[in-house]
Amino acid sequence: MSITQPILPRSAGCFLHISSLPSEQGIGCFDEHAKSFINFLKMCGMSYWQICPLTPTSIGNSPYQGVSAFAGNPYFINLKELVSLKLLERSELSTLRNLPSDHVDFSAIYEPFWAALQQAYNRFVEIGTNFDDFHKFVQQESYWLEDYSLFMSLKMVFKGIEWTKWPKKFRSSKSAKKNIQIFPHIDRTVRFYQFVQWIFFKQWQELRNHANKSGIKIIGDVPIFVGLDSADVWANQQFFKLNKLGSPTVVAGVPPDAFSKTGQLWGNPVFNWRRLKYSGYKWWINRLQHSFKLYDVARLDHFRGFQANWEVKSGEATAEHGKWVKTAGKHFFTGLNKKLPNARFIAEDLGVIDDETQKLLSFTKFPGMNVLQFAFDGQPNNKYLPHCHQKNSILYLGTHDNDTTHGWFDHLQAKNKGYVRDYLRTDCSDVTWDMIKLAYGSVANLLILTMPDILNLGSEARFNTPNTMNSNNWAWRVTDEQLEQIKRYKTDNYLRFLATTYGRMSNE
Repeated sequence: MSITQPILPRSAGCFLHISSLPSEQGIGCFDEHAKSFINFLKMCGMSYWQICPLTPTSIGNSPYQGVSAFAGNPYFINLKELVSLKLLERSELSTLRNLPSDHVDFSAIYEPFWAALQQAYNRFVEIGTNFDDFHKFVQQESYWLEDYSLFMSLKMVFKGIEWTKWPKKFRSSKSAKKNIQIFPHIDRTVRFYQFVQWIFFKQWQELRNHANKSGIKIIGDVPIFVGLDSADVWANQQFFKLNKLGSPTVVAGVPPDAFSKTGQLWGNPVFNWRRLKYSGYKWWINRLQHSFKLYDVARLDHFRGFQANWEVKSGEATAEHGKWVKTAGKHFFTGLNKKLPNARFIAEDLGVIDDETQKLLSFTKFPGMNVLQFAFDGQPNNKYLPHCHQKNSILYLGTHDNDTTHGWFDHLQAKNKGYVRDYLRTDCSDVTWDMIKLAYGSVANLLILTMPDILNLGSEARFNTPNTMNSNNWAWRVTDEQLEQIKRYKTDNYLRFLATTYGRMSNE
């Protein structure tokens, strides 16, 4: 059976996570700044806005290690809208308004933010309006919301400890539901978490509708793995390789390569694909169908994992002694295509990709990824060089895991800098814009720039450094002053000129 995959039109877009937007509450959110950013993309002649997963974050603040693959991050809720709905007083947001504007201080945001949401819920119950809308949402989303809200309520009861350390009768969703009433008032806590998700999805859908009406589509990431301490694993243990206590028998990672002598040990529990297959891939189908309630295009992170996982025995200190184990393959994507025949996917196929994964990518017809920062090793057949690109692919100067282009060039060895200058035929005195112009001319159908590159910033604006617990990870934010700088230099006009010149003004 062949896969029907709509081809992305020749176009351009920008990556900027919601958290990186300006706001008056210490972190980017679904407010007027987000709508202004959408208008900026339109003025640039762009058609796509790419973001990280919208899931709630946990320790480390990574959106790729969320406590749910379905829930939304409460921090992105526009609290000012709750003021207009009489659920909050403006004075109750004063602590958040005093937080830094150029980065997210995750430790400082936690208490005042959750206190504000709790206050909003209390008033929602007192006022008693929109109950029908709320209950309709709870019913429609029950396939994930029921387990998520119960999981988060128990996390509160047990002071945030990992679910594998909870009392035995609460270590599974089924058992917990039979015993939950021993905790007084927990029903109210469950409804609080449902209320927060209701607000999140209402605001996000409004923002997404604004984007779509403006000609901007949303690209969102779907991490292949989920965190162990998540509602997903707690409620669906049969679909993961766990022991009787709920701990992973094997964990995910990638083997040693040129970038890491010991590989990368991610530590996520590994899916039991045999059981998933017997279920008709129900969990994954639900997850991806849910993703398209949030996004117009879904980027499948670590696409190789759909062909084989690098599994490492739990307890190993590094990823060196793992092995490749086959996973889903064509059978999964054939079934997925029946459920979502017109869905648009992007395959994150970076790193070492074997022949079997390449065959799977060809079978799905999903566009893969090119990263210009990986191109300049001096080898003319490097697949990331523009003359080696394919039309059905997505081009990045760098992703959210890379340094900014300015920072990347500063840290290159002299011989590699020379190769960049030779290839671009410039002195690279303004290397970021030289690279942007080069990228616009690529045959790759979709080009995604990052906001730090549009601002021509250095390493201080790097969004994430993989395999580190750097406090700067996921914290960078664009400021109102920087956006004013873009207007002053008419950067949007130049980007629109490039889109017009190189045929990236999408007519879709």
